Amino acid sequence: MIRSFQAVVCWLTVCSISPTSIQPKDCRCLPGNECWNHIPWLVLNTSVHGRLMEFVDEVDPCVRDINSNDCQSTLTQALGGGHFLSGSPFGSQHTGQFGAWNISHDHSVYAVDAQTEEDFQATVRFAHVHNLRLVIKNTGHDWYGRSMAAGSLMLWTHNRKNITWHDEGFKPLDCDGEDAIPAVTVETGVQFYNLYPDAQDHGKLVIGGSCDSVGLAGCWLSGCYGAFSKKFGAGAVNMLQARVVLANGTIVTTNKCKHPDLFWSLRGGGAGVAGVVTEFTARSHPAPRFVTGVVFDGNASTPEEFQMLMRESLKVFAASAQEYDLASDGGLGFSKTVDPTNANKTVYTVDLRISGYESDLSKQMKLLQPMVDLVEREKGSLKGDLNVWINWTDAEYNKTNPSAPWWSVSAGDKSASLVGMMTRFLPESYILTEEGRAVVAEAFTRVADTMPLGRGVGIMAPKGQVGIPSSLHGLFNETAINPVVRDTTGTILVMIQLPWFEQLPPSSKLLRALWPRLNESLQTFTNYNPGSLLDTCTRGVAGDESAARACMHTWQNELVPTVREKFNRVREILRNTLPNEKESKPFSGAYYAETDYYEQDFQNSYWGQEKYKKLLEIKRKYDPEGLFICHNCVGSEFWTQESNLNCKNVSMWPNGYK
Repeated sequence: MIRSFQAVVCWLTVCSISPTSIQPKDCRCLPGNECWNHIPWLVLNTSVHGRLMEFVDEVDPCVRDINSNDCQSTLTQALGGGHFLSGSPFGSQHTGQFGAWNISHDHSVYAVDAQTEEDFQATVRFAHVHNLRLVIKNTGHDWYGRSMAAGSLMLWTHNRKNITWHDEGFKPLDCDGEDAIPAVTVETGVQFYNLYPDAQDHGKLVIGGSCDSVGLAGCWLSGCYGAFSKKFGAGAVNMLQARVVLANGTIVTTNKCKHPDLFWSLRGGGAGVAGVVTEFTARSHPAPRFVTGVVFDGNASTPEEFQMLMRESLKVFAASAQEYDLASDGGLGFSKTVDPTNANKTVYTVDLRISGYESDLSKQMKLLQPMVDLVEREKGSLKGDLNVWINWTDAEYNKTNPSAPWWSVSAGDKSASLVGMMTRFLPESYILTEEGRAVVAEAFTRVADTMPLGRGVGIMAPKGQVGIPSSLHGLFNETAINPVVRDTTGTILVMIQLPWFEQLPPSSKLLRALWPRLNESLQTFTNYNPGSLLDTCTRGVAGDESAARACMHTWQNELVPTVREKFNRVREILRNTLPNEKESKPFSGAYYAETDYYEQDFQNSYWGQEKYKKLLEIKRKYDPEGLFICHNCVGSEFWTQESNLNCKNVSMWPNGYK
């Protein structure tokens, strides 16, 4: 639901404000502060052509009446496979993290539906002049609350959807002597489900994420990796130009020839460095005529056997990382789960897969053949086989229901709250030697033993850039991406999530809507021993309100804390094995867009010491007062966590971003 500014004039003025609350020194002006009474919202509304909106919870029909037909429709859309929440100003693809943040209270007060560059400028100027907390949002595909904040003004970019193809080539502005490059210009409300089918219709490929609901702006600013980023480079590597509104409201075109420092910061520096982008231009590539891939699935019964299997998997994974043509996508996954042939036993599983752009299937099979050879040598103790995973041609592409191997429809993470999430880069140097592989395999065994039964851990090959073509080396070095990524075979991802709406009280109706996904998690959260809880939840789904409340109370107050403790132990194992501290040799790190909410030394972990120092210098130049700020973003340490980044850290601020 979207409610216009005109409908809520009283709410926007002093009738909702406590006049006794005074804005603290060195803090943003927030609701409840006396300064809030004097903000001329009508002026902002006029300057953005009447597109200022008051906050309305996107599940408000359920807040008002959980049993209404409107509520049922809302829950169906919010939990379904469409893009209901990512397409709403106050909706969010992700609903929070247990114990950290949640959209039920960490939400903006107003939003501007910014459809023109003038809307962007007016909103930024207004926030700057009136000392407001400003957040930028497209989809809310955001695990860390970076695109929302309590008491903030939101600049909502979602409805800027134009896509322009430069088939005859594109030359960045004022870059004399540059060759024209096939490219595409996209506005910052575009999501990959908008871009990828359009690219396919034009016979083009654009590098971005694999999840179709992701907004390209947040992805490209973060680095952005997808199925073919090992062959063509990360999204940030492919960026050619951008239009940016700075903190003072001016708009500039930036590329390697105009404001090159600003352009550099946009290429992997994350959100909130120096401005808000209205459009990007990036390289396009020919769409693949075919994509092939193979997968090895194996398992082992004991920790010792699993380590043997994992050591060989890591060796093959390291070798495949050098083959960008054969293995531009894929990864290595592992878990401990119930034996499918004997419910009273557990097994360790390994899933090693590769796929490539117009790749030779027989050569891919040969690359993974050592896994089959190991199983043959160790008959009886190890099991596994090698199969074709993908064998797709462009003749299979269906314009009516568009999909392709390099993108997927995202449903499982919609309306989900994290129990825990973290990433760790896996540098090549860790797994080049037998000794190194043994250390990592032993750590992975402890991780598998600690994770909830059946919950896997993945190593995403495209999010490592070791082995990329030599033609991309220089382009990678021109970005703000952590240098360690260039020597990384893949990025380890640990993620545990649940569908959850913190703002809705427990009820049978809500449990029934959540149950298809909660039921899947119940087995893993209880190590396949749910006991009487399954019966309680089943009765709650059937309409027993008391049982529904008991079921959801147990989830939130018993199962989530128990699994979070398991995640904390996994975190320590991986941090100790792959440290990110400045003095660590070799050094690991984490991916800014998929990381731990509580990432230690995030500056070094996301960007490395030298690049972070440069990013701070750029922020000080273009955004000296820190208008653009978000959780664990560049310069966020100069604002206090206790104030939700609304008050300056006065012990650091006298020196600015130094």
